Amino acid sequence: MASLALIAVFVSADCGTFVCKNESASRNADVRMHSTFLRREHIHGLLLGVAIGDALGLPRENLCRRRGLKMFGRGPLRYQLSRGRGIYSDDTQLMFLTAQALLKSRSDGKSFRRIFQKRLSWYLLSFPVGAGRATLRSAAKCWLMRLGVPSGVNSAGNGAATRALINALAIHGTGHRLSRWVDESTKLTHTHPLASDGCQVLAALADHGATCKPNNFDPQAALTVAIDASSTRDFQHKLRELQVFLEQRRSPRAVARHFGWDQQVSGCIVPTTIMATYCWLRYPSDFRRAVESAVMLGGDTDSVAAIVGGLVGAHVGVRRLPAELVKGISGISHGPAWIEKLADRLSHWPHGPDDLHSAPCQSVDPLGQLVRNAWTTTLVLKHAALRAIYRATTSCTPRRDRRQSGPSR
Repeated sequence: MASLALIAVFVSADCGTFVCKNESASRNADVRMHSTFLRREHIHGLLLGVAIGDALGLPRENLCRRRGLKMFGRGPLRYQLSRGRGIYSDDTQLMFLTAQALLKSRSDGKSFRRIFQKRLSWYLLSFPVGAGRATLRSAAKCWLMRLGVPSGVNSAGNGAATRALINALAIHGTGHRLSRWVDESTKLTHTHPLASDGCQVLAALADHGATCKPNNFDPQAALTVAIDASSTRDFQHKLRELQVFLEQRRSPRAVARHFGWDQQVSGCIVPTTIMATYCWLRYPSDFRRAVESAVMLGGDTDSVAAIVGGLVGAHVGVRRLPAELVKGISGISHGPAWIEKLADRLSHWPHGPDDLHSAPCQSVDPLGQLVRNAWTTTLVLKHAALRAIYRATTSCTPRRDRRQSGPSR
């Protein structure tokens, strides 16, 4: 009995409630992920939410808003890249890679960096679909890490955004300092201060959303958490401007128009974070509406929709995600069953279900992933041909702007 008591004290001390950096956030949080069941619900919701949002937004990636509407129409959104099957891209794959590195790291930051870089180097050889240039350059530099070459690239892209989300929920309750872990994880690929700051904002929102009941959620309080998590003026100023839009219940498109992103949201971390934040805060518990509002903005639709889907999923849990979208996620290599097992293992991290040392790493299928990515690349190339046809016949310039400019004489 004495030994069992000592074990219980050890587990509770190491897996206790995470102390939020912002005290007001702690007071506003209605729920804590004390139990493994709650951790699994929110982590599973996050993983599937990112995958679904990524798959819904991928067909419209890099299309302006007008061209995307003309090609695919308005909602309700459905999987359109492969006959109703949800095909996700690098945003989801890199999130899974991060989760696997966390499981194998034994809760040690140095081990996590080494394992992540090793996995990222091999990811480069798997036909990565949609990966940004900064991520690909970082993956290439990982092959030189034994020579002391840092893998990070001076980029303010959004490639590390979904990784920040899973870091937030995995770190929750483990005693680690969330901001430091997210910062070091981001800089493995993106070293620009804005990239790190954007990931801090998204991680803080994911952590806050997972610890608040949907029925009592306060968007303004969550926005305050985001502002406090930011350390750069650019982010703080734009986040504060969202307060008025939330009070007036304006649409995400109105916010995008205000910031000059009316036709598309770029892959830079600033517009991605601002618009993803507002889409979630505007529809915090409505998965379809939040993700659709992100996709309809145009531009880097898969990344923005993946972030929004992850935030909603982390907030409401896996049971409140649309069942038809969950079933539609492609089962090749890493499908819904594999994701569920990954969520179960992460819910025990850093302790395993059978021991007090480490949660076992989820098994992977490298050959299946290679075949899946090659097949997805074929679909993307076919899709690109259709885009070229539409690009030749449509314009992203609004009609009223074309009338005002008139023909040159």
